Amino acid sequence: MNGHSTNDLFGTNIVSDLPNGNLIQNGTFENAPTFGLAPGAERHANAANFINNNAAPGPSGVKTQPQASRPDGTLQLDYTTDFPKLPDAPVAAPVVASAWAVRRTVIPASVVTETLSLRPNARASTVGSKGFGNVIEEQNKCNQIASQTGTKIELSESKDKSLTILITGKRTNVEEARTKLMRELQTQSSIEVAIPKEYHGFIIGKEGSNLRKLEQEYACSIVMPKRDDKSDLIKIVGPAEYMNLAAARIKQIGDEMSKQGTEVLAIPRTFYPWIRGPFNEIFDRLSAETGAKINIPPPNAKNENIVINGEKTGVERAAATIRAIYEQKKDFKSVTCKVAKAQHRFILGTRRSGLDEILRETDVVVDVPPEDDDSDVITLRGDPARLGDALALVYARASSVISQEIKYPEWMRKFLIGPKGATLQALVPKQDRLKIDFEDGGLIYLEGPPEAVKSAAAALSGEIGRLTKEMSSESIHVPPALHRHIIGRSGALVNKLKDEHDVQIRIPNEKLASDEIKIEGKKDGVQKTIAAIQEIVKRLENEKVKDIIIDHRFHGQMIGKSGENIQKWKAEFPSVAIAFPDAITKSDVINLRGEKKEVDKLYTVMSKLAKDLHESNYQESVPIFKEYFKHIIGRNGANINKIREETFTRIEFGAPGSSEGRIMVIGKQANVEKAIEKLNKIQNELASIVTVEVPINAKIHPRLLANGRRLIRDIEDEHGGVHILFPKEKSGSDKVVIRGPKNDVAAAEKALKEVAKHCEETTEEASITTKPEYIRFLIGREGANIKKLREKYPNVRIMFPTEHDNDNKIWLLGKTDEVEAVKKIYEKQITDLNETVEIHVNVDPKWHRHFVLRNAEVIREIQDQNGGVIISFPRQNSNDSKVSIKGSKNCVESAKERILEIVDDLESEVTINVEIPEKEHRALVQHAQEVRSKFNVRIRFPQRGGNHDQNEQQQQPENGVHPADLVQISGRDTKCEEAKQALLALIPISKSMTVPAEYHSSLIGRKGESVRELMSTFAVRINIPAPSENSEEITITGTVENVEAAIQNIREKVEELDKQIEDRKLRSHAVKFEVPLKYHQRLIGPGGASIRELSSRHDVQITIPRSDNPSETITVTGYETNANTCKDEIVQLIQDLESMFSQEMHLDPRFHPRLIGQRGRNLRKVQDEYQVEIRLPGRGDPDPSTVIVSGKVEEHVYDCIDKLRAMEEDYITDLIDRGQYLVHRNEAEERSAPKKVEITGAPWQLDNDDQFPAMSNANQGQQSQSSSVWGKRPW
Repeated sequence: MNGHSTNDLFGTNIVSDLPNGNLIQNGTFENAPTFGLAPGAERHANAANFINNNAAPGPSGVKTQPQASRPDGTLQLDYTTDFPKLPDAPVAAPVVASAWAVRRTVIPASVVTETLSLRPNARASTVGSKGFGNVIEEQNKCNQIASQTGTKIELSESKDKSLTILITGKRTNVEEARTKLMRELQTQSSIEVAIPKEYHGFIIGKEGSNLRKLEQEYACSIVMPKRDDKSDLIKIVGPAEYMNLAAARIKQIGDEMSKQGTEVLAIPRTFYPWIRGPFNEIFDRLSAETGAKINIPPPNAKNENIVINGEKTGVERAAATIRAIYEQKKDFKSVTCKVAKAQHRFILGTRRSGLDEILRETDVVVDVPPEDDDSDVITLRGDPARLGDALALVYARASSVISQEIKYPEWMRKFLIGPKGATLQALVPKQDRLKIDFEDGGLIYLEGPPEAVKSAAAALSGEIGRLTKEMSSESIHVPPALHRHIIGRSGALVNKLKDEHDVQIRIPNEKLASDEIKIEGKKDGVQKTIAAIQEIVKRLENEKVKDIIIDHRFHGQMIGKSGENIQKWKAEFPSVAIAFPDAITKSDVINLRGEKKEVDKLYTVMSKLAKDLHESNYQESVPIFKEYFKHIIGRNGANINKIREETFTRIEFGAPGSSEGRIMVIGKQANVEKAIEKLNKIQNELASIVTVEVPINAKIHPRLLANGRRLIRDIEDEHGGVHILFPKEKSGSDKVVIRGPKNDVAAAEKALKEVAKHCEETTEEASITTKPEYIRFLIGREGANIKKLREKYPNVRIMFPTEHDNDNKIWLLGKTDEVEAVKKIYEKQITDLNETVEIHVNVDPKWHRHFVLRNAEVIREIQDQNGGVIISFPRQNSNDSKVSIKGSKNCVESAKERILEIVDDLESEVTINVEIPEKEHRALVQHAQEVRSKFNVRIRFPQRGGNHDQNEQQQQPENGVHPADLVQISGRDTKCEEAKQALLALIPISKSMTVPAEYHSSLIGRKGESVRELMSTFAVRINIPAPSENSEEITITGTVENVEAAIQNIREKVEELDKQIEDRKLRSHAVKFEVPLKYHQRLIGPGGASIRELSSRHDVQITIPRSDNPSETITVTGYETNANTCKDEIVQLIQDLESMFSQEMHLDPRFHPRLIGQRGRNLRKVQDEYQVEIRLPGRGDPDPSTVIVSGKVEEHVYDCIDKLRAMEEDYITDLIDRGQYLVHRNEAEERSAPKKVEITGAPWQLDNDDQFPAMSNANQGQQSQSSSVWGKRPW
């Protein structure tokens, strides 16, 4: 009970957990708050209510009754009346179980076990081995079959040489394994069965499905004769008993096929409706009676042959019936009539049911023209005596439904329909046979029976007239920039206008950039809304909008913590709205909008703050080798935080995983330089880092730093990641600084000097202006032209403009004579390109299609590579072979050569087939275009899934290769072979490698980052088993090259992890020694600074017992050498401390904070002044005033004590002086005695033990008075 206790759970001596320490003693409440009472007792909380004689209902709804009071003021309450019992909860009705509840779904087992037994004479391995089977050979075959089928196979040989095999796995896999085992392990026999050649296809089945089923069912191998083989013998190989069963089954299939027949009837399609009958009745009855399959061509088929398949007797009966129908109907006549095209669908009915009904009633066929035919002529065929009746039915159906159109203003649509169609339902109640469509453009389309259409048209027209009289729809033009102000925050303003004037306001979407706002509703409400919007627009136009440019890096500081600056400015300039840009856009523009004077004032305030932030946010990056990051940061950030505090700067590291070895320091410039100096000092102490200054002519610095320091970065990466720092721009210095390990710095210095020398020699720069369309031609196909020039003039660097460059200039950098030569070559080429000529080339028309396929892709490629020449091919089917090429002379000739080259490739084109499993095609398609372009070939993949309607013979594998696995490559023979090898190399493979399970989490990385990066880098899929699988096998899937590269990378990571584990073992060496408890705090230092510095310097971990542990043992863990060195230093420190002179003194605890000062500055100042150490008491010390002063010189210790006493005296004097001006608080007035409440008849007040008997058999008289009614507790 929250710290309160009780002596008796149901006795009278109970201590309550009520607030303010209120008690319940002997059933009496003392000063009890209302929330501590039971429901219904809250009416007694107020003393005035206690003495009220009139009954009044309390908050619980129960009327209070006059209560009795004692002379001492104690109010008496009866528990049974003043605390009524709550009503009992209703008894829930029993749930009647459903009759279906007992039904359980039976799920078959996914894994089954099957037994196969072989007698000794039935084992294939016993043949020729004197009756003894070769178990090893059989076991090998079992293992091979188990691997192929994904099953588990166990082999057992009995004493009588019989063999028992257990097969476990999925049902389909077990059946497959059983079939293969019987073929491999059981003695095989063969038999030949003669079946007519024409029935072989039925035995094989579609794609060999029937044949595979027979082989699996009878565990035999069935060999069918080839197509060109005239033999009709089918060979069956397998166990003797199954072989005979398979032969009998095949003979049975042959006998069944011999009873089948086919008949073809040539009957005109006009008689098909009579053959089918109304609603296909004759067709269905004939099929059911004869059992034949009747194939009637569909209406759009070209042939008019009815094919009947099935048993011969059934086929003959069906054919005779169809011929009889044809003979009976062939002399019927036909008539025509005209019916409007729009009414044809009413004659047809749903799924042509109307035509079937006319056919059933009159035996007349009605021929309605198809939808794409504009004819309105309907033809009727049948008995002349019944044609009149049929014609009457046609006209009756055509006129049974009419249509009508009603025009209305588009804005009225929602008023006519109403919410969820309520208004429309009220206007037109009966819509079951009526079709009502509201079409775009203000048109209502009605369709249905004439009476319903007329009634609906009248109702809708009347409603349209009423809406036109009472309602209005107006438009107002408002600039799109002001729309959001009219809408208001979260639509508050526009919703207010809608509610006040009972109108609908439609504001266009921002993306439409429309200025039209539509207002619909009652006429007076629309006018008032327009006036209100115009007033808002007028007010907004008087506002001022001003942008202030502030670096987006400072936006967070401008806003302030929790937006405190924004709130301050809003309070000071309430009419100004401040809009900061989205953090994602990184924009520097802040928008201010509001009253002109306030906008200008706020602009001045924000500009001043931005200037201060800019001065205090100077930033500079310092290069730090990544292996020293952890030492610079220190344990728990001790080192880096210390530098931040001392220099008042912000120090930021690169993103995790970044290869950039730089640290950004931000703050005032002087502080930044100070922090950089400290960082470099730490790095220099950690390793043999040297710094070399190399004089490089300042004039060539821009050349070396051009293109984003690409040249300098290459030198840094080539030489161990050294840091090369150039002086600031316009500093005039020519000193370039190189920092890093000694050997790497020397190599980098040599490389930099060579590059600088080359740049000084290449003093000539030149540029040539050209047209963008000439650039690809000047570069040449795959860079051929530029490669030739670079081979001829190796000392010239040629730089072409990129797509993002605005100037179309070619820059040349190099020796003067070579630059001039290259410049003249390019100027001549550009001059020739500007001269336009037109030539013709003859191309056989059969190749024209290749050039114009896929939106003339080949032509456009030739044009892009040859200065944008114009290539015109003749029209198709013109048989003209002349192709026109127009453009600059060089480009035209180059384009002509390319066209002839392509034609030559087409004429010498070959096509080869590459067998690639269909399942791999999807992975290859995405790389196909790259292979096409590289080898100039065409690649065609087969259609996925194949065509199910093709002839079965076309679906059969040829030479063991299925057509769906063949990929066609067309092109030159040599290129086709190279493309084939390239495709085969792209087929994904899977390889497994063993990686210890404890390394799996390191490979996966945090949230899978490492494994995703590995898969992305090498373009592979990596499958790492789950910990529950207890597997060390990792599977890598991808191309051969990528898989090998990924495996090599993983091996390197495993080696690195092995080294880390070994390193952790070496770092776990522990050294333990004793240090007196009184020196533990001295070792720890203020805030743990001393122990952190000691741990960081020796690269060890120091464990000191907690204050509640009296142990004196200190443990140092790390490399053995480092741990021993650290131990020696601590021991020496303790010896120095023990040799120091110490003196104890007492200082007022109130003076201790003043002595320490801000961040311990005052305390350090005193210690430094007297060369002593001052130890203040801790929180748990018994005497908080005891202070110990220690030092090597006794005189210094006493001088320090005198200084401390003087400082304490000054502090106490100031404290007394300030106390004279404090106002003394008045003593609290004496509180009145608490009211008492006594309750009788409560459950916890028991008269005797019978009401609540004891739970124990112990003698009650011997029970302690303080013990619980539950007996003595064992705990």
